[in-house]
Amino acid sequence: MQAFDMFKEAVAMRKFSLFFLLLILAGCGGSGDSGGNGNGGGNGGVEPPINLLPTYNFFLENLQGDAPLTAVVGDAFTVTVDFDGLLPGSLDLNPSSTVTNVRIDGLLIRDTASIELTVTSPEGSPLDGTFVINATEDIVFGAIFFDGAFNVVTPAETVTVTTVDVADLFTRVDIALNGGEPIGYGWPEFMGLLDDETADAWQRRASLAAGALEFIVEQFFNVADVLDTLEAITFNNPTVSSCDMFTGSPPDGVLAQGEITITWLGSGELSDGDDFTWEFNQCWSEDDRELIHGTVTLQDYMETVDTNSNTLFEIGFGGIGDVPGGVIFEFTISETVWNQGVWTIAADDVVTVTGGFSLTIQSP
Repeated sequence: MQAFDMFKEAVAMRKFSLFFLLLILAGCGGSGDSGGNGNGGGNGGVEPPINLLPTYNFFLENLQGDAPLTAVVGDAFTVTVDFDGLLPGSLDLNPSSTVTNVRIDGLLIRDTASIELTVTSPEGSPLDGTFVINATEDIVFGAIFFDGAFNVVTPAETVTVTTVDVADLFTRVDIALNGGEPIGYGWPEFMGLLDDETADAWQRRASLAAGALEFIVEQFFNVADVLDTLEAITFNNPTVSSCDMFTGSPPDGVLAQGEITITWLGSGELSDGDDFTWEFNQCWSEDDRELIHGTVTLQDYMETVDTNSNTLFEIGFGGIGDVPGGVIFEFTISETVWNQGVWTIAADDVVTVTGGFSLTIQSP
């Protein structure tokens, strides 16, 4: 499998990850308060539904210690992510959203974002080394591609990457080296540059940078997508759900049907500082033809509700600044291939994700 295809598999988990964002917003139980006199209200101990704002900011930050978000893409290369301070972004919610039915209309990374990537490969590659992605416009993410602009900066070069809307459902990507004449690509061609060994290193690096941005956003979604079920899990702990069953013989050593288990490690009621584990036991998705195996650890849950307006102010894991906790990944994503009634996995078709980030979703 081509390196870009594997990286694409690592970022093509939006349905899986969107499930997490619904969880984080709909799981609000009022464990904290801001500007009020405590939780519970005056309705016989029954808390009223928490209100949501139309827009929330979000921030990703490196975990404390040496545990950067890292993707090992088969035997091709390893990408390590270092957030330069806070990675800022925002979410737009559909007006019909409630804490039990969150719908997202838009997500963007702000034009102040800066991310440092380090690429290493077993046999050496022109892409090896450290470079910085600096957003120069807000980067708005859609279902297939994103709109916006960023620079890819090394000590020797600056590559400008700009998306251009040409027509409905078609986006051109213009890339230019050191202020030179831009070269235009369709979105698939641009993303495919990473695996094109005839392309210049700066072109391939620009493609890799775009894939890395998508990868980061997908991992944010992966976490955000379970938050609306966290309080429910405290009443049904652990919560186990079945994954898709293989339609033929599963890969050697893989269960015919895996499962997902979310476990709350607290007691009493959902509170700040609680931890969860989200375990994937050989969980196969028939739609994506991907097998996920491993654990996402959610450490130090935090939630603040403005009790004056009964509105969610802040939610996430870890926090901004020198605060422990966050989201810690330790799982693999494997592409499965159908071959005459048997599913298989090649060794180089496996992406290993480790490390993580702290996550804060906050009122503007």
